[in-house]
Amino acid sequence: MSFWSSASNASAWRGYDYFKQGKVDSYEKVSDGIYKSHIEGSATEPYHTVINMDHPKRSHCDCPFAKDRRVICKHMVALCFTVFPDEVDAFMREVEESEKEAERQEQEHLKELEHYV
Repeated sequence: MSFWSSASNASAWRGYDYFKQGKVDSYEKVSDGIYKSHIEGSATEPYHTVINMDHPKRSHCDCPFAKDRRVICKHMVALCFTVFPDEVDAFMREVEESEKEAERQEQEHLKELEHYV
């Protein structure tokens, strides 16, 4: 399971947007699989964000969404994509596959409706 797949759909997409906008200026590797950064957000001060790639729910950020909660926020996703750019490709592949599957299901449903009509 990838780090970003632990996030909500909204957090994953917003994190992708933050990554594309370059809101993660720099990061530091704390230890194996753990990275930290200060990430621009809606507040005047950047958010302190730490991701744990081995245990995503142990990651934390002091943004209002994630503070004192075990959730993956957009800042964490942006940091993940910055540290591991190949994860962006994996994210986009999963989106494409999901869209293809939704289209396949819709076509199947339409065929079923035609059969009943």
